[in-house]
Amino acid sequence: MLFAYPMLSLLMDALNVIDMRLRLIAAGKSTSEEMFLMFNEKVNALEEARVILMRGGDAARILDHYRKIVAANAARLSA
Repeated sequence: MLFAYPMLSLLMDALNVIDMRLRLIAAGKSTSEEMFLMFNEKVNALEEARVILMRGGDAARILDHYRKIVAANAARLSA
């Protein structure tokens, strides 16, 4: 049960970032660079999660890692 709260929190934060990106796209303010960045972030985050697991990390460390990425995206998109 302790694992569920961080996972749900990450989900809510990620949905917020998705909403911000969709609003930018709808307003015509999104660029092709943003789309490229979204794709690259996903690929890089997956690779970094794999490295965390290979080094003996657990799911909590991966969640923390993803939360940092999502928080950085939220800060960048809200600026």
